[in-house]
Amino acid sequence: MTSRRELPGPVESRSGLAERLRNFLLATWRGRVLTASLLVLIVSHGVPMPEPLVVLAELVVYGVLIWLAWRFFRFVLRRMLWKIRTKLILSYLFIAVVPVVLLGALFVLAWVFFGGLVASHFVSAEVERKARSLEAIAEASLEGLDLASPAVARSLAARVAAARKVHPEVAYALVVNGQALAARGDAARALPAWWKGPSFSGLAKVGKIEVLRSVLARGDAFLVMDAPLDAALFGELRERWGIRLLTAGGSVSTRGGGVQIDVGEEGARVFQEGAPIQISGMPFFAMLERTDWETGKSDLDPLTFEFQPYELLRRLSPGSINTADLLVRLLAIVAVVFLVMYAVALLLGLLLARSITKSVHALSLGTERLRRGDFDHPIRVGSRDQLGELAGSFNHMASGIKDLLRQQAEKERLEEELRIARQIQMSLLPPQGAISLAGLRIAALCIPAAEVGGDYYDLLPLSDSRMGVLVADVSGKGTSAALYMAELKGVVLSLSRIYESPARLLVEANRILSANMDSRSFITMTYAVVDTAAGSMKYARAGHNPIIQLEAHSGATRILAPQGLGLGIDRGLRFEEILEEAEVRLVSGDVFLFFTDGLSEAMNESSELFGEGRLRGIIEQSDRLGSEEIKERILAEIRSFVGGAAQHDDMTLVVLKVV
Repeated sequence: MTSRRELPGPVESRSGLAERLRNFLLATWRGRVLTASLLVLIVSHGVPMPEPLVVLAELVVYGVLIWLAWRFFRFVLRRMLWKIRTKLILSYLFIAVVPVVLLGALFVLAWVFFGGLVASHFVSAEVERKARSLEAIAEASLEGLDLASPAVARSLAARVAAARKVHPEVAYALVVNGQALAARGDAARALPAWWKGPSFSGLAKVGKIEVLRSVLARGDAFLVMDAPLDAALFGELRERWGIRLLTAGGSVSTRGGGVQIDVGEEGARVFQEGAPIQISGMPFFAMLERTDWETGKSDLDPLTFEFQPYELLRRLSPGSINTADLLVRLLAIVAVVFLVMYAVALLLGLLLARSITKSVHALSLGTERLRRGDFDHPIRVGSRDQLGELAGSFNHMASGIKDLLRQQAEKERLEEELRIARQIQMSLLPPQGAISLAGLRIAALCIPAAEVGGDYYDLLPLSDSRMGVLVADVSGKGTSAALYMAELKGVVLSLSRIYESPARLLVEANRILSANMDSRSFITMTYAVVDTAAGSMKYARAGHNPIIQLEAHSGATRILAPQGLGLGIDRGLRFEEILEEAEVRLVSGDVFLFFTDGLSEAMNESSELFGEGRLRGIIEQSDRLGSEEIKERILAEIRSFVGGAAQHDDMTLVVLKVV
């Protein structure tokens, strides 16, 4: 009896959404808990229910809603991202939209921040301008004033009347030999102990308050003028630029949906009545330098102000041209152009997605053949895009060997060029023994750590009895440091013929170099002028290693280290204020060692530094040796200390011995 095959019966259709929902709510424990919670919430609207039960029911409903939303999101995500084409389209949308949002936010922040910086500059400039005005009025008031006249107070009052343009409540005091001849307000009647004279102008902290103070001394007399730091001082600033000063000190907070400034610190003040201050514009800060009148120390005083970025930009517009409106219209046009471009780019992205997926499939088949070692069949991708280039890179894998050989030749060429650059750099240094000075024995050495380095020394003949000695170290190593070294040589050669003072030369060199140097680079430098006829050496140090001096009469060494900043660190007056120039007498038998940190920071295999102490010990034991012998001994000691460790920094030294 043969068996008979029967066709399978009809497959029962899946239950509908309503049936599945009913089964979930009534047949599962999760559904039953949700149903009970919904009933509790419905009944609670008409019948009083215990509050904990209602809260528990709400938590259950919210939790189930979050869980359902998460399940729905995962379902949609799986369905949408199953195809590579859809993934590419979504990734393109993210790449297209996110940068626009970030760029817009960045532009707004940059606009506000730039406006704040401009407004902060205006505040600082206003304080500086008012300080200069007080100083000029003080100088004009003392000019030609007869201090012995009985009417000196009346004459001074008439002269300082111009100061009311700075502030209507300017206080002043004229003191001669400790006696106040004329005074108005609480101006200082005595000068502090730190006072060096002859003048001072700027923000000063007197007790717990700040004033704009100008002090001018002439012999036994001095005139003090004070302007209160209040809203009246900045009235012109608000009228012209719309910048409203709020507080000196204080803290910013957000309360009640708005930005407020609370003034609670000791000595903090508000420029307007009422605190906390409601702000209608954009808050910002200006950090002003102030001087503690009792101690002479300087610190920063924060001034809080508000401004409208758009209004500030509008007031900066020249003449009748409204730059703010013009800028807004221009940005609107740019935004429309961007939207059109993004729409076109989206359409192109949809068209490219299809071709990309085809190329991916062909690339997958070709790379599988390459994985099996079949290099005879190239990957065929007809698209001229990155995928086509990727296929081409696989096809040209064999030709990569030639590229490696070519790169090796290029590397050798670069090494040859660096060797030539090293020769050129070393030629910039003075030849050994070519420069000499009567009464002085000189030895010098420069060993770069790389092919080219940033250390530099020079011996500059200034006259028959005078010579400039220079040792410098450019931050970093390599080609960039060598270029700065060459530039420094040209600058020093020019300035050494103009300035006899080492400090003046360093100030001018800093002014020239800092204008063109990269903000991350600087140069440390020591410059000395040796005068054998006068028997002295003047020197100044721009942040460089100190000079080690061996005193012949005592056999001990001492450190010569006047203050100074590196060239390029500060481009203003601070470099000149810190820089010191010193002078030392030349005594027969004295030894002076100029060096860079490559000597003191030479490191052995245990990461131990050679140190200045060892250098001083070598000098103290070499009092009977010549300068050339001292140089060789230092080099030998360093090489013995370092051992097999690689040289990590340039080493430069100059040894001077007085005979």
